[in-house]
Amino acid sequence: MPSLSLKPLIFRDNSEWLRYLLLAGAVGMCVLVFNLLTGAEGNVGKVIGGTLGAFLLAFSGYVLQVRRLVIDPIRLEISVTSKGLASTVTDRFGFSEVLKLLVVLTYDRDEELSPATRQGERWSVLFLLKNRSIPVTVNPYTSKEQAMCEARRIQQLLRVEISDNLEEGLNQLAQTGRTIDAVVVARQQLGMTLAQAKEYSDQAGNGRDSPISVHKLKPDHHLG
Repeated sequence: MPSLSLKPLIFRDNSEWLRYLLLAGAVGMCVLVFNLLTGAEGNVGKVIGGTLGAFLLAFSGYVLQVRRLVIDPIRLEISVTSKGLASTVTDRFGFSEVLKLLVVLTYDRDEELSPATRQGERWSVLFLLKNRSIPVTVNPYTSKEQAMCEARRIQQLLRVEISDNLEEGLNQLAQTGRTIDAVVVARQQLGMTLAQAKEYSDQAGNGRDSPISVHKLKPDHHLG
């Protein structure tokens, strides 16, 4: 086995330094507000603006999600560490627990864009386990090519199947509580009406087969 294959793969969502940068910015804003309050000429607008800025920076630093996922080919283990300001949670699972890698389509809505381009495709890669799924990153990829590239890198270590099956992706969205995303994907990709998409999402979220057949709506329901 080549030595390169023994190197762990690491995926990061944000970094610890970004949290402290935001908190440092909040401290700097507090100093500015203090100087305005103690200065000869007080400016109410600047004081209010500085106070709000300090609060927003501090709040952003507090809630910022710092996440690190490591795929270790030596231990045959995957660890996911989520770090908050005052707590750290680590989840570990073995290579053998991963049934497949699932590439899932969602849509991101940007109100500032024109109606024709307002909904942009976003792609996520999930580790599909027996009773749950774990995203490789919480920040989705902007193209399927990016998501598939990362999935293939992981596949080289785990030796599992990669699936981009639309129905599986819809089921995962619905079963993990992302019903709005599931409805949007069903309408965009399968041509369902709003009522059909909602019914399909509700049935999938409850772990039951939908009375609406995906195969009848769109025979080729793969995304490739």
